[in-house]
Amino acid sequence: MRAKAVAGEIQELIRRERIGPGGRLPSEHALARRFGVSRPLLREAIQSLKTLGVVDSRPRRGLRVLPFEPEAHLDAMIPRIRTDEERAELYELRRLLEPGVLRLAARRASPLQLQALEAMLRAPLPRGRAAVRAGLERDVEFHEALWRIAGNRFVWGLRGLLVRYFASVESGTLTERRIRKADAEHRAIVRALRAGDVERAVRMLQRNLGTFRPEGNGR
Repeated sequence: MRAKAVAGEIQELIRRERIGPGGRLPSEHALARRFGVSRPLLREAIQSLKTLGVVDSRPRRGLRVLPFEPEAHLDAMIPRIRTDEERAELYELRRLLEPGVLRLAARRASPLQLQALEAMLRAPLPRGRAAVRAGLERDVEFHEALWRIAGNRFVWGLRGLLVRYFASVESGTLTERRIRKADAEHRAIVRALRAGDVERAVRMLQRNLGTFRPEGNGR
């Protein structure tokens, strides 16, 4: 617990002194004296910050602050999602969040971006299991495109946790019928966006998310 507290103090030091990406922190010796702790305990705190992607250290370069990348922190949660209850709550989060993401994308999308989305969905899917594989890849590409257009790096950082994670969960249970239904819904969403009917696009998105409800999720 003491190492965790010291790690928090180091992060507060970075914030308070506005040490940006690439900026150098004081030496281990100076930090240990500053916080009144032993060098082994300080190294434990620094190691926890390295694991979180906050800092890095190399010989002769010292301790430096790393750029903040939301996805690195959020993707680290994926291996810890193990139970049906956790998956259900994560799916619930996606259904709460993604309509807002769509509204944001609708405000920021250029006509060219909407044309590109429509073009992506134009190619026919193959038949059988090949349709499932191709359709699932296109589903991920479609949703990630919306999240990218939204233009918010925290939203974009969630794509692994809320888009790719569920694609991997569903990959073994999807049928060709469900994939084709989802693909048609994607086209309807883009048509509504191009027509300026955002609320219809949101309704279609909510229906689309129901297509990929995790097995056993009754929420």
